[in-house]
Amino acid sequence: MLKKGKKWVAFGSLAVSMVLLPETMDAEGPNDPAPSIDPQNPNGKSVLFDNTHGQTAGQADWVIDGAFSEFAEGIADNGYAVDELRQTEPISLDDLEPYDVFIIPEANIPFKSGEQEAMVEYTENGGSIFFISDHYNADRNLNRWDSSEIMNGYRRGAYDNPTKGMEEDEVSSEAMEGVESSDWLADEFGIRFRYNAPGTVTADQMETPEETFGITEGVEEAAMHAGSTLAVTDPEKAKGIVYLPDGLTESDKWGPSVDEGIYHGGGEEEGPFAAIAKKQDGKAAFIGDSSPVEDATPKYRNEQTGDPKTTYDGFQEADDAELLLNMVDWLAEQEDYQTFSETNITLDNPSPLLSKEIPEQSEQPEPEPWSQPDPGYEWYDQSTFANGAYGAEEDPVPEPEYGFEYPDTLPAGEAFTLTVTINGLNPGQTVSGYDTGIYLDGGQQVAQVQNEDGSWPAGYGYSEEFSVTAGENGTAVKEQTVRLQEGAEGEANLRLRESGSNLYTTTVTIGENGGDDGSGGPQLVSIEQARGTADGSEVTVEGVITSAPGTFGGQGFYLQDETGGIYVYQHDNSFEKGQKVRITGGLTTYQGMKEIDNVSTIEVQGTKDLPNDEIVNTLDGSYQAERVTIEGGTVQNMEEYYNAFEFDLHAAGEVTRVRVDNRTNISFDDFTSQVQEGDQVSVSGIASIFGDTYQFLPLAAADIQAYGSAPEITAPDTTVFDITKTEEIPVEVNDEDGGPVSVTSEIEEQEWNGNPVLSPLQLTPGEYELIVTAEDETGRTSKRSFSIEMELGMDRMDELIELGESQGYIHDGKTADRLEKKAEKVQRAKNNPSRDGKWNALLHQMEAQAGKKVEEAFLSYWEK
Repeated sequence: MLKKGKKWVAFGSLAVSMVLLPETMDAEGPNDPAPSIDPQNPNGKSVLFDNTHGQTAGQADWVIDGAFSEFAEGIADNGYAVDELRQTEPISLDDLEPYDVFIIPEANIPFKSGEQEAMVEYTENGGSIFFISDHYNADRNLNRWDSSEIMNGYRRGAYDNPTKGMEEDEVSSEAMEGVESSDWLADEFGIRFRYNAPGTVTADQMETPEETFGITEGVEEAAMHAGSTLAVTDPEKAKGIVYLPDGLTESDKWGPSVDEGIYHGGGEEEGPFAAIAKKQDGKAAFIGDSSPVEDATPKYRNEQTGDPKTTYDGFQEADDAELLLNMVDWLAEQEDYQTFSETNITLDNPSPLLSKEIPEQSEQPEPEPWSQPDPGYEWYDQSTFANGAYGAEEDPVPEPEYGFEYPDTLPAGEAFTLTVTINGLNPGQTVSGYDTGIYLDGGQQVAQVQNEDGSWPAGYGYSEEFSVTAGENGTAVKEQTVRLQEGAEGEANLRLRESGSNLYTTTVTIGENGGDDGSGGPQLVSIEQARGTADGSEVTVEGVITSAPGTFGGQGFYLQDETGGIYVYQHDNSFEKGQKVRITGGLTTYQGMKEIDNVSTIEVQGTKDLPNDEIVNTLDGSYQAERVTIEGGTVQNMEEYYNAFEFDLHAAGEVTRVRVDNRTNISFDDFTSQVQEGDQVSVSGIASIFGDTYQFLPLAAADIQAYGSAPEITAPDTTVFDITKTEEIPVEVNDEDGGPVSVTSEIEEQEWNGNPVLSPLQLTPGEYELIVTAEDETGRTSKRSFSIEMELGMDRMDELIELGESQGYIHDGKTADRLEKKAEKVQRAKNNPSRDGKWNALLHQMEAQAGKKVEEAFLSYWEK
């Protein structure tokens, strides 16, 4: 029996959460019929998607039958008729008027002033527009205009000249005809896309549904993967509805950002991620990233390179779909008010602006375009587009498909025939630079491939390079005679290369029947063997799903068999923890973690008990992607982030970093209410890695269990104390083992052994942090902080003056007597206004004597 293996050639590298689609459609352009989606239950309303402004440039594929298809189908499922606008003429009012909502997916060709005027008139007459932009310096077609600049109406650093830096052919092109620079979006809609570039951030600050006309109903999170926020310039017209977390820094920016990327530290001041606007009878909506809108089904090839595209599978992530469809519903509903000031919602404050965000003061951080286009590609001329791109004249050239034919079991020490098959070539096409080899895990070469002259190579390794020519059916075949090293047996890897680069690798069996699974795909291998196979190879493995799909992004999960574990990145939500599955997919390494992605098949074979955890003291490469447990580790260095929290686990002299993702539903507040630094715990979960750091990933709250206990510190019953009294703050410490406990307390860098005892006037009025540390005889340590409040009781004002005199704050008795009389008047006041007036009179008298008969420091004790 002969064994066959096949693989589609992958283009470029795959990052996590990205999907490569190997199939493409026929060439289409603006003169071809536009697609549409008819709703099953029409609501009488319609939505139009723009495809006249470079919506398919570069890696963009923002069309209703491509990578915006899930969004478009979701709109149709809600009853709307959905159409695509494709034409060569500029947008006119006649194009827009038949539709309730006009959606502009990330434009890459600037709007002409006449198009802007048509959109304004359309909106003023009751239509609605949805602007979907992206981060600054995306510039997918290298025309120096980013989507955010196109939406705003001007280029950063080129406000006075929209064609700045362009070649003469670009300036005179039809695409630039009628393009003028203005602050159009802010002038007309009261809002402007910022030119910032936050990276992967979960927007979790939502305005309430009452403040958003119901848009945020059911929306708790929206996912950004390199985008922009907006700046509200006119709160009567525009309002933010979704914001990024507070506390963002430059480390949270998109990596290739050309400036600091984060302008105002996140939160409200960074500006909304999503916003809405009201303009006369119409409306508008805005979002600063295409990632939440797109899905993993691109239709066209890259117009510059001709390569298949990768798009992000974001529409079903977080609450993205809910948010976007709610925004369309709001846009489609006509309402009588003209501005937000006529409604009951709270108006925003204008967003703070950096000086460089003023259009006339903006500057280019770096020369544009960000990279040079390929020779022959002109963004404004579709005749230069690569085959298979939208607007191209020719269909895409099919990519070759590679395969091997070989015996089920390769005989060691005997010659056999290996057939290399390459499909999908043009008839008569010759391709060259190929070689083949067979190697064991670890890289040892075990094959000799007979040379063209009939001789055999002296050693084991790859064959001579060879060429093949396709026949009339586009298929090229190369037969080789191969013999294997004596004594070689078991699993090995058969690889085809081109000019030294891996094209296709499959697993073979030497010396014994490896078993043909009948699928025509790669042979079934253990996960351990798969982990040892080179990236880019296609493998088939079986195992039990050990983590709930989606816990760490997409619908990915960890898979484990008796030999090892591996992460599977995929998007089907029909799988469950505990299922036994057989998976075929490609191997890749992401941030140090070996993964299977580009999954072609997943077959459920039943259910299976989860494997027992390996007991370890720390993480290394031994148990990657497997379930492990560390017993009796001490918790230290807890840190909370916007999407996770982490801590160090000290065990047996080793330190392991534990990362608890928010998607596990283990909250930091719940965790810290039960576990304090110094506690001993046993932690179970997945052994993982990110970059150079091994990470331990618990999957559920039950994966973190107390292991013995550090002393328990109980909050004081009373937290409010008088500044004029001697006050002991009662903190209770219990140790379940009954042994001795050492306790220290700290307030404002003042320390006590045991409970803190505050002397009169030791602290001024205000809130303070009390830090209590308890350590038992085994070294287990607990540390807790509490908030306490120091106050001046109204009935203690005379005592304060007496203390002030006795402690030298008041220099003579007469001054103390006068102040005491005024204090008594404050105490006897019959109502609050009277009391406030007399209190101010007392303060004014002390201020008049400050630095003379009263120390200035004494005034700090009189804060209300």
